[in-house]
Amino acid sequence: MVFLNNRNKYHYDSFIFGSSRSCSHTSKQWAVYLPKNSQPFSFGAWNENVENIYKRLRLIDSLHTPIENAFILLDVDKTFKYSGDITADHYLINCMSKYEYYKNEYLYYLKTPLLFITSVDYLVFHKRRGYMDGFVGMTDEDLDPVNNDWFPNSEQATNKDSANYYKDEARIFYKRPATQQYATRQINTLKLSYLLKIKELLKKHQTNYKIVIAPLYDQVKLNPYDKALLDGVFGAANVYDYSGINNITANKYNYGKDVVHYRKRVGDLIYRQIYKNN
Repeated sequence: MVFLNNRNKYHYDSFIFGSSRSCSHTSKQWAVYLPKNSQPFSFGAWNENVENIYKRLRLIDSLHTPIENAFILLDVDKTFKYSGDITADHYLINCMSKYEYYKNEYLYYLKTPLLFITSVDYLVFHKRRGYMDGFVGMTDEDLDPVNNDWFPNSEQATNKDSANYYKDEARIFYKRPATQQYATRQINTLKLSYLLKIKELLKKHQTNYKIVIAPLYDQVKLNPYDKALLDGVFGAANVYDYSGINNITANKYNYGKDVVHYRKRVGDLIYRQIYKNN
């Protein structure tokens, strides 16, 4: 809705796609490396898979919005594996009626007592409690109202009190194998079809795009077969693989206290590296 409500005002033309890890790559920092007057927007979404990345691109295209630049983040553990319930996505992305969308969400709300209790509790007291795992109670500061960056100032907050931020590091940063581990092959015929549809839309818009494999803490490397497929679809020069054991993943302080997400300083570093010749 941020995009739909603001697209005619800000004339977005550059887009970030991917899971919640893509939120480490802010639109504001990306703009430094884009052509002057570019207007980036973040379409990062929790547990995003390749099908939904295509659906977001399809929506943008259907609205006759230009896609001059695209930054697409792929996860070794989510993008090609996750196929969970995606009905919560906006009805225009899921190609469903507004009535059907709201009906489904309202029924889900009624069938989930804890969600009802949590939302009322948070609405009244504006305080997170221990039982609220999985609930997103947002404030005005959580999201940039123009480019949709998630927690845009989180890096400054972490640097301000890093000692306290990492006080439980011994518990949260688990030991990883000393030798390189590889993911199993994930890109099947269906997943490949979505990659080809993504490439078709990028080609249609003559998009300048970057495909980045996220540097996850578990250091599992993208399967060589899948990497070869990505190179074949998007061109090896446009695919940047940061998965596996490397200088970024070796440093545990490049990750947040949930270990699952890497910090915005990593996102900024990747920008610098992949756009160094621009």
